[in-house]
Amino acid sequence: MKHYKSFRKRGGDGGDGGDDELLIYLLKYLIKWFRKNFKHDSNGLRVLGYVPKKSTKETKYEDYFPANSKPIANVADLNKVIKKFQHNRDTGAQIFTALLRSLGFEARLVYSIPLLGLRKPFKMQPKLRRKITEVNKDNDLLYPYFWTELVNPLDPSQLFVIETQCFWEDEKQLIRLQRYSYKGGISNSSSSSYTSQFFPSQNQFCQMSMHYVVALTNNNLVLDVSSRYMQDVSYRWFNRLDLRTESGRVALLMQSVIRIANARKSYSQDDNLELDALRYLAMHNCTIPKTFSAMNRSPNFTTPSTLRYNEVIMKEGVAPLQFVKLDGKREPVYFKNHLLIGKSEKQWKFLGRSIKPEEINKPIKLAKASPRTVYNKRIFVQNQMNDPELNDVKLYSFAQTCPYLRLKVSPQGALPRNEYGNVEIYRPNMVPEGAVWLKLSNVESIFRSSTKNEEVRQVIDYVPVVVGFSFKKGQAYPVKDGLIVRKDDEVAAKKLWLSEKIEEHQRMQRTG
Repeated sequence: MKHYKSFRKRGGDGGDGGDDELLIYLLKYLIKWFRKNFKHDSNGLRVLGYVPKKSTKETKYEDYFPANSKPIANVADLNKVIKKFQHNRDTGAQIFTALLRSLGFEARLVYSIPLLGLRKPFKMQPKLRRKITEVNKDNDLLYPYFWTELVNPLDPSQLFVIETQCFWEDEKQLIRLQRYSYKGGISNSSSSSYTSQFFPSQNQFCQMSMHYVVALTNNNLVLDVSSRYMQDVSYRWFNRLDLRTESGRVALLMQSVIRIANARKSYSQDDNLELDALRYLAMHNCTIPKTFSAMNRSPNFTTPSTLRYNEVIMKEGVAPLQFVKLDGKREPVYFKNHLLIGKSEKQWKFLGRSIKPEEINKPIKLAKASPRTVYNKRIFVQNQMNDPELNDVKLYSFAQTCPYLRLKVSPQGALPRNEYGNVEIYRPNMVPEGAVWLKLSNVESIFRSSTKNEEVRQVIDYVPVVVGFSFKKGQAYPVKDGLIVRKDDEVAAKKLWLSEKIEEHQRMQRTG
């Protein structure tokens, strides 16, 4: 307390480095004092894999997770833990963070979220080695789930990463990192802003994993600080996440959760500078794959030979990061952030969008057509042999599309229809102008088989609606739902449908 009061009294105004030395002395003293006095009497988190679905006489839930942790349900329980000064190591990291905050420091609680994979084969939780966990609680877990970040009170552009209970080496317990370089700038060196000490090295002694690292600030602001502890996470900072991959969907979910948690909180100027630095670090602290298979699996990078059939690399303002040799061929490497994803006109139509008229002749790529995309495979193959250009499908990017351009009823009152006599509607905004979509049960079959069919054909024009396709044996079959009629014919069409339904019901009663 004497040294602490001296540090606070001096206010960090000394220019001889004495304040920094005193701060380091205080932090190292607190780490050693906390490590010596805080005892572990129970186990904390143990997320090493999935447990078996069913318990048997030989396999019990307690064989995987110890049930010796004393619950902390309220403030009174937490006060008891603090007074007793013993619990598990996860609680210890939280109490140490609270201790630094009580001294007036800006201290963050940092948490490594141990997510489990969804792909088979699943990683299974090993049985507890009770002789180890009963004597030294969680001694077999070589890396922490919780630790502390302390913003340097003498220089907000720096922070100290502090771990008090898991690591034994002094140099791992207190690490100084660059939070950001200076006001309005970002450091070009990742070594001063990144540490690999907390990333679990997979081996026979370590089953732990790290996927996301979040920090909780003094004002409860949640920050994703993964790039400070992990390499090769550039894809999480892309302008467009690839939702076709599991990693892209998880990144979107995490960003959404953090955005909701921070909805009513404000970012300081230092916080924004730190986020810029974290993004810069993520985009530069990564390893470019050197083999074709690794490049193909990478969520961060791509080359021309690893592009999917509907992907192209942006041409304007994009330069390759470097060149690599894949399968004996020298290729440029790009971030996947610079990919354009193309879809055919029909695929965009499924999403309720149309190709802009001026972009029709400017596809970003030509892909090979598949017979599955047409109604009749035999006719398609025959036409393909006569005209090979039919094998090319034009792909367009999102920027080349616009909200669906609705069809219209002609001035003569004719409803729009395709060459198969149907109209395709995949979204409510695709109903043609001047028409009404009737989604009545068996409405198409009723109109086709109605005893008043001739009257219907002469008075009411109708077109069946296709809402999708089902594929069987290489052929596409339209899935229909209702039909469209002119708005002026809506009431008459509903009356006809209702009268046929009444007659059908009466026939069933007579025959029943």
